[in-house]
Amino acid sequence: MLFRKPYQNHILTLLFAGVFSFTLNAEERIPWTDSNMKGSPEPPKPYASEVVWPHLTFQRGCDIAHLPSREVILITEQRGKIWILPDDLDTSKPEKQLFADFSVSHEPFESSFSLCFHPEFETNREVYVFYRTTHKPEDDGTRISRFRTFEDRFELDPSTEEILFTFRSGGHNGGHLGFGPDGMLYVLAGDSEVPSPPDPLNTGQDISDLLSSVLRIDVDRRDEGMTYAIPDDNPFLEVPNARPEIWAYGFRNPWKLCFHPDTGDLWVADVGWELWEMLYRVERGSNFGWSIVEAVQPIKVNQSPGPSPISPATVMHPHTEFASITGGYVYQGDRLPGLKGQYLYGDFVTGQLWGLELDGSEVKEKRFLADTRKQIVSFGQAAEGEVLFLNWPDDQHLYRLVENPAEDKSGEFPRLLSDTGIFNKTTSQQAEAGVYEFQINGSMWHDGATAKRWIGIPDKETIVGKRGPFAEVPTDTVLAKTLSRDERLLETQVLHFDGSAWQGYSYAWNDDQSDAELVEAEGRAATIEGKPWTFHSRTECARCHNIASDYRLSFHPGQLNRDGQLARFLELGLINDLFVEKAEQQPAAMVENPEAPIDLRARTWLSANCAHCHRRRGGGSVTMKLNLEVTLEEMDAVDFDPEKGGFGMTDSKLIAPGDPYRSVLYYRSVTPGIGHMPMIGASTVDPTGAEVLHDWIRSLGEKPAPEPSLQNVESALRLIHLIRTEAIPDEEAQRWIKEGKASANPIISGLFADF
Repeated sequence: MLFRKPYQNHILTLLFAGVFSFTLNAEERIPWTDSNMKGSPEPPKPYASEVVWPHLTFQRGCDIAHLPSREVILITEQRGKIWILPDDLDTSKPEKQLFADFSVSHEPFESSFSLCFHPEFETNREVYVFYRTTHKPEDDGTRISRFRTFEDRFELDPSTEEILFTFRSGGHNGGHLGFGPDGMLYVLAGDSEVPSPPDPLNTGQDISDLLSSVLRIDVDRRDEGMTYAIPDDNPFLEVPNARPEIWAYGFRNPWKLCFHPDTGDLWVADVGWELWEMLYRVERGSNFGWSIVEAVQPIKVNQSPGPSPISPATVMHPHTEFASITGGYVYQGDRLPGLKGQYLYGDFVTGQLWGLELDGSEVKEKRFLADTRKQIVSFGQAAEGEVLFLNWPDDQHLYRLVENPAEDKSGEFPRLLSDTGIFNKTTSQQAEAGVYEFQINGSMWHDGATAKRWIGIPDKETIVGKRGPFAEVPTDTVLAKTLSRDERLLETQVLHFDGSAWQGYSYAWNDDQSDAELVEAEGRAATIEGKPWTFHSRTECARCHNIASDYRLSFHPGQLNRDGQLARFLELGLINDLFVEKAEQQPAAMVENPEAPIDLRARTWLSANCAHCHRRRGGGSVTMKLNLEVTLEEMDAVDFDPEKGGFGMTDSKLIAPGDPYRSVLYYRSVTPGIGHMPMIGASTVDPTGAEVLHDWIRSLGEKPAPEPSLQNVESALRLIHLIRTEAIPDEEAQRWIKEGKASANPIISGLFADF
């Protein structure tokens, strides 16, 4: 196992360096009793989430369908299983029953997304399923099929499949279908491609194919040679070369539809690209602009528009609130009267759940209802007008909303850093007694700012490492980080565990450097001494400090394992022995230390800058794993094809062994332009991290380096490496930079954007 035995002595030396001195000169733990970090600066949200049937779990469930005539709901799992449960959410401990298993009944098969029942199911037994035969781009890789159930039992009969139509598989599939009040079947299709660059097929405005559209067909009739009929009132029947199935278009990756039970309005949520998440009230012939625009952001403005004018989004959420919208349903229940008639929807990444109060077809108000901290992948309907939702990806539960019992103590939350109890002398950053400064091996790049870090654990309590992946943390534990640039204090970030979740806050330092003030929840963009600085929103904090990373991005054993620090904290009782032992499972090295092994340095940098998303359950759309705990083989990155595009590189890989110039991970890390990562945080390139990552990938194999030039992306990557490492004379470098910025290829010109 790579990164285990080869570094055992190195790890043990770091782990116990200085342990004898701490034993001989035992440092007494000072209890932290002066903390004022309790509660929240905002009133509690009106609702909280509650698990329905805690004994039941699902694996990659992605859809909830309701069949009122049978009093059941069905949970579709992406890997092929579809489960039956009662629709009465108060049923005591039901057991799930298998309705279908596409992984057994279908070959080829890759993913199942959703199903729905014909309005006359009890008469015709018809079920419609949206599934995919392959993830790879294939013209007929996505299928919409009609099935029937067995005559003698409520199970799907695979032998009855009739394929209605197919379209291209790939990245954005859409993935939902349902019957409207008009009896027609509506299907959501995405642009079938990678997130970046946007809409590489230019299909968003092209209605000659089925992609990026809401499709509408009549399954009760058949046109000649077809398994369905085109409704006579579909909008583009007279448009040359248009697919007659299209009802509306200009979508990026529509994820869930519903029809309002009173107005019949069609509501569709659309997952955005860089800045916005959209919710549309879809009308006949609507065009929502992708990829000319993403909501109000211009994207590919020079492409030819479709035949209808671009309609605005009904509701937009910036990425400071949402990152991947999930459409929902209208609540019609009596259990929560304050929600009656509201359309409920949420976000896959942040876990925020919102409601729209509607006045007929118009939005009267949108409200932030619950901070669930769940990866909301699907909503569903149940008996008595209830709405429930499903989290992601494994060992999932079903949830519903309940009234939030939390008491409002927002007025007591400290608005000034000096009132938090973290520092004894705020201006000099002298920690309060019982608050301990710590250092880590690899820091996230902060656009050139430097960081100091502290931890405060109430009284003499302990962070308890467990045998599993997570640690037990005492309520009101606080982690603080102050960022400075050119000796000026910019921001102190505070991460507070309130007993149920970690909450992130930013304090902005004032001009005279005497104190820092709590930044508003939506964050703030500022210019400080002529340079830009972003105070991120609390939602953005939650996107990175997520459950997959156990929230504490820096206070982890591998990161803390330096200079006898773990031994000292163990001696003080801040951590327990199992917490310390985990340092062997996540070996790390100081990134800037040239004496440390290059692979440890690179893995540490990747973990600090990328692994909060790119790990199991981290929410990153690319499934590679960059956290320290996994081996090289377990990363699912080395010699893997890129899932989200190759940025013009020939035979690109996520990590091409020995060849950083064909490695998408390297490109994204060293460009401040198109495709820059991370999406949240630094907007410039870390020069040390770029060099370490380059040298590590080179060490994984033997590949010749291209000649530096601007002829293609690989050569431009080689050129930018030589410029950043000062291997090219300054005068020549300046000439190349000028030419690079002027390149007509935005992927190349973006590499030079921060010079």
